[in-house]
Amino acid sequence: MAEAQTLFSLDDVSVRYPIRRGFFQRVVGHVGAVDGVSFDLRRGETLALVGESGCGKSTLGRAILRLEEVAAGTITTAGKQLVSRKELARKAQVVFQDPLGSLDPRWTIGNLIGEGIDVHRTATGAARDAKVRELLGQVELPSSAFHKFPHQLSGGQQQRVAIARALAMRPELIVLDEATSALDVSVQAQILNLLKDLQAEYSLTYLFISHDLTVVGQFADRVAVMYLGRIMEMGDAAEVLAAPRHPYTRALLASSLKVDPDMRIDRVPLLTGDVPSPRNPPSGCRFRSRCPLAQPACADLRHHMITAANGRQAAACIANGDL
Repeated sequence: MAEAQTLFSLDDVSVRYPIRRGFFQRVVGHVGAVDGVSFDLRRGETLALVGESGCGKSTLGRAILRLEEVAAGTITTAGKQLVSRKELARKAQVVFQDPLGSLDPRWTIGNLIGEGIDVHRTATGAARDAKVRELLGQVELPSSAFHKFPHQLSGGQQQRVAIARALAMRPELIVLDEATSALDVSVQAQILNLLKDLQAEYSLTYLFISHDLTVVGQFADRVAVMYLGRIMEMGDAAEVLAAPRHPYTRALLASSLKVDPDMRIDRVPLLTGDVPSPRNPPSGCRFRSRCPLAQPACADLRHHMITAANGRQAAACIANGDL
């Protein structure tokens, strides 16, 4: 992919949380929530970030938005690092899982959607209100919602408000953090179709954080599979989900509902046991403590990505002959 088509680049990004003890909360160590992640977000695409709970998906999304401090590595757009959250807000926005929890219940819908417009002073007065009403129409909500409060809307309508609020700044990237997982199936389909329409109209880039592989197979262009803070596999969503290469991806798929009824997954044991603590992850391949194909040498395997001719990547695995 040409450099002009790259919107955001992550280079060896790590996020760590301090471990504090004692009365004075002295820092005695760190937990690595994200460890050495690198990939590009391409203009106009949907990249899905999947994995079990606690793997670092949401932390990575928050790091891109500068809601979490990056301990190492760089995140750049157009080759430049953004230095302020306010500057980044014009390029990247977020839609969270719980719309009601992310919308101030004391504010009307008009004020919630118009907050970014007010902060960045892109319109005032009647022009500002007209822009808010236009955004309501773009997310298929009636103009009458302008004066309502969040609790007066259904869950699907609340999520449409959250999407309109994100769109208000005309961002290039929207991080969708489990944005459809709390909705029932019919409403979820409507929201996904709306997101696709908005993406086509505005050339939006989505980072789609999800645990629902069925939705990922229908919605994403590419997929990155995370485990204990590291990317284990990445590539075209249809290819990865149809023929996963890394043992973790295969086990994750085998433990989930199939994305496609005709899809064939190699028979592998379902995921068993608990995810190891990120405070003390396994050495070598981090999946080895739960991997049915683990060998003693996996404890010394250096984590690195093997790139195929078509650009698809998978973490080095001894069982795959990657030595």
